[in-house]
Amino acid sequence: MIDMKHRLACVLLYLLSSLGYAQNDCQWTVSGRVVDEHDGSALSFADVFIEGTETGTISDENGNYRLENVCSGTWIVVCAHLGCEPIRDTLIVDSNLVHDFFPEHHAELLEAVSIEEKKRDENPVTLMTTISNFELISGQSLGKSLERVTGVYSLNTGGSISKPIIHGLHSNRLLMINNGVRQEGQQWGNEHAPEIDPAIAGELQVIKGASSVQYGSDAIAGVVLVNPRPLPDSVGIGGLAQLTGESNGRGGTAAGSLEGRHERFSALRWRTQGSVKKLGNQQTPDYFLKNTGVEEWNFSGAASLSDHRKGLEVFYSQFNTNLGIFSATHIGNLTDLQRAFESPVPLETSGFSYDIGRPYQHVEHELTKISGFVKPNDNSQLKLTYGRQYNLREEYDKHRGADSTLPGLQFEIVTHTADLVYETRKPGRNLFRLGLSSLVQENTYEGRFFIPNFHKWSGGAFLIDQFTLSSGWIFEAGARLDMMLQRVYFDESGAVRNIDHGYAQPTFSLGANKLFSENWQWKGNIATAWRPPNVNELYSNGLHHGAATYEIGDSNLKAEVSYSAASSLGYEGQKLVFELEGYCNFMNGFIYLVPQFPATLTIRGAFPTYAYQQTDALLCGVDSRVSYQFANSITVESKTSILRARNLALGAWLAQMPADQTSLSLKYERERKRLRFFVKPAMQWVNKQWRVPPSSDYVAPPNGYVLAHFMTGISKTNRKRETHFNIEINNLINQRYRSYLNRYRYFADEVGRNIIVRFTQHF
Repeated sequence: MIDMKHRLACVLLYLLSSLGYAQNDCQWTVSGRVVDEHDGSALSFADVFIEGTETGTISDENGNYRLENVCSGTWIVVCAHLGCEPIRDTLIVDSNLVHDFFPEHHAELLEAVSIEEKKRDENPVTLMTTISNFELISGQSLGKSLERVTGVYSLNTGGSISKPIIHGLHSNRLLMINNGVRQEGQQWGNEHAPEIDPAIAGELQVIKGASSVQYGSDAIAGVVLVNPRPLPDSVGIGGLAQLTGESNGRGGTAAGSLEGRHERFSALRWRTQGSVKKLGNQQTPDYFLKNTGVEEWNFSGAASLSDHRKGLEVFYSQFNTNLGIFSATHIGNLTDLQRAFESPVPLETSGFSYDIGRPYQHVEHELTKISGFVKPNDNSQLKLTYGRQYNLREEYDKHRGADSTLPGLQFEIVTHTADLVYETRKPGRNLFRLGLSSLVQENTYEGRFFIPNFHKWSGGAFLIDQFTLSSGWIFEAGARLDMMLQRVYFDESGAVRNIDHGYAQPTFSLGANKLFSENWQWKGNIATAWRPPNVNELYSNGLHHGAATYEIGDSNLKAEVSYSAASSLGYEGQKLVFELEGYCNFMNGFIYLVPQFPATLTIRGAFPTYAYQQTDALLCGVDSRVSYQFANSITVESKTSILRARNLALGAWLAQMPADQTSLSLKYERERKRLRFFVKPAMQWVNKQWRVPPSSDYVAPPNGYVLAHFMTGISKTNRKRETHFNIEINNLINQRYRSYLNRYRYFADEVGRNIIVRFTQHF
């Protein structure tokens, strides 16, 4: 009898405790993200559930998940995603808990140790190409790295300075977005390369053509997005170390980063990063290029506080470099300048040296970014981004002035930008985005005159609507309005005179995407874009130091307006990948440089002279890529780019446009367990640029050329770390040649063979 009463009391006590538990302790939330272990990308549509219960959810497109009304206790929470081994973590729940999952995504494993180009599904209408895992090509400039994208060239000044060309356009017709902030600096001229540390980038995205109105004016050629790796989601400290050595220049690059997330303060994520680079005189197949060394030192830091609904991020970076200017480009008199044009070797030669003497440039760029977001619900987000940039450029002439310690010319630009973007997504892959942007900029100079001081104010508003029809067609329509005021200042006998230039212009874009089958996809886009003339195009009058030219502006120049159409057809099968892109761009008021004869003789020497003029132009071209996999380990790939550019006003070809080129590569790779090995020989053919107007340059276009390249590497990956080692040999046979897109071709050959050794360790 006592036992029976005891048992009944136990049962009642259990029921009462269970009732209290259900009423009072099932109030907790378990949330977090599902993130690929290797590259930090979000994994959507992952199943997250509590084992043995009916509580579960699916991660969204950003990898976020949220389990509501979880009871106190010890639970086994399971995360399952296609292509991943399920993860079963034991969690003690007695309060709201943030817990992230890091599946080992086998489908992504190969890409984690290779350099690939791919289109991103989250932008189904945009003609976009992505270079991921950028750390594997460390040590290269952004311009050189972007050459891996079909249809992207490099505009070079010597062997160490390069900037990208898309569809024949570069500089201020191509926007660079650095970590979500529009890159601002002295962008005019061939030798003004983007002041961005490549080691910051986790990936590069290239948007060809004016296919997006989000980024504002100047995006006539397209947009390059320099995106850092996402801040870490895993608890603990990790990072990477990179070492790059180059035979040509006898130097290299060292870069490293540390990042972490605290277990107790899980909302805080952080990263610090730095890099140094040093190269000496570069070498052609026959001689050294005097005074072509490079010194570079950079660092950055980032931190964020965020949860599922809101977040704040702070970022700071500094870029510093000393660039030697090839001494043989600064000639003392007109007779020697003509001799230099005709000589097969430079008039000034030297042996190898790390010293950087006159002429040279010192460049600094500083970026401070503060951004925050709020998510009213799972499908909407409001984001505000503020950026401050400071850019310093000091140019030291070959001949010393009265004070040899001071630069001959110094520029300082300070830029403030602010962007507010609201985005919402609806079922059916629909996207609506609305935004406002503003910019305030001030430029000052000291020393000899090249361009005047100026202020710039601009503002813009845009909206983008993306929608999907029941037939499977995806459309994206966008509109934007920008206004800009530019005020320049002149000192006239102690009195300041200012001149205002005002511009306002709408832009529009309409894109479409159709997936005809599992393998075939078509994209099309029509768009307008514009840019105002730069101050250097309006008012320059003097020596353009790094380009070794004398330039003359035209204050009557009007804004360029572009009307473009682009289309791409792609096929992706198990073995064959095929992409064909075509485009045409009519430019009303295209601004370009026209040579003036004879060259100009100044107290600093004799220099080729160019004046800015304006015309109507038509640029049309085709880019193609074909890749075929033989068996399971051999892939053959070919890329071809063809451009035709006409000066419609004169009925002639446009000068300084890329020549036709094609490349062919053969890649052999094997993977066993977590070890991967590859070998990749390649050939590149660049035609002579026959399509140039008469008297369009001081020196005729050089002959075409064929280059051989070679790359091999080995990678090992496990759950804790990744190790990559590769060797790249550019210009394998040490070919002697000159590039039409390198202004230094007037005086010297291109650099010869360069053996690059890279080592990357993730930990």
